[in-house]
Amino acid sequence: MEEIQTISKLFGLTIPSYRTIHTQYKCKECQDSGWIHFTDENGYRFCRKCKCRLAREAEDRLIYSGLAEAVNKQSFDSFEVHTDIQRRIKHTAELYVAALADPKIRDNPRRPWLYIGGNPGCGKTHICTAVCGAILKQNIAVRYMQWIDESRRLKANINDNNFEDQVQEYINVSLLYIDDLLKQKYTPNPTFSESDIKIAFTILNARYLRNKPTIISSEWDLINQLLPVDEGVFSRVYERCKEYTVYVERDPGNNYRLIQKTN
Repeated sequence: MEEIQTISKLFGLTIPSYRTIHTQYKCKECQDSGWIHFTDENGYRFCRKCKCRLAREAEDRLIYSGLAEAVNKQSFDSFEVHTDIQRRIKHTAELYVAALADPKIRDNPRRPWLYIGGNPGCGKTHICTAVCGAILKQNIAVRYMQWIDESRRLKANINDNNFEDQVQEYINVSLLYIDDLLKQKYTPNPTFSESDIKIAFTILNARYLRNKPTIISSEWDLINQLLPVDEGVFSRVYERCKEYTVYVERDPGNNYRLIQKTN
């Protein structure tokens, strides 16, 4: 340090002292290292994550999830309950969050999934986003997949080697939320393209085998509309989420966005 100060004087430079540098840390507790080092009563040295590191990791998880703006607006508190089906949706979602927080279920090889299906405007996306916000607070990484946009991107490479690499981000994340699974024009007896089914199977089957919780919102009835399309794919989905499944019947009266506009 003395040599550096001597050289600096020759060139007219000012080098801050150690004390000055020390006061410039954003976190004085860990000196921006992110770790707190300590010695226990037996003389063994340990380290733990600093509060600033935990805060950064929480922020990173939120940004990575793709729900950074949505989770503040679409929460359990802001989900309005006026009907029995809305009450059931919220109650099922709250039970699901509690289940994932339960150590007995969290360590179970068959962790549950959540499926909210049915009429547009019934609150599917809102309540699933609220669940994701609660899961993020449990320090679990979440990834949002909007089916229409992401499936279109995956279809462009479905016959290339890049396809397997691109789906890994949806397969490997701790919790995946697929919004509007297999979204297309509604018909009572839907059919889907081979590429749609391949994408759905690749992601859902891998997560099923790896025991990774998955949240799904969709306009389709899981039992009566999706199972007949591909029993192999959707029987797996049903097996994992049958305790946490809500389907809202197709009825204009269940589209609460329309009701709000007409009131």
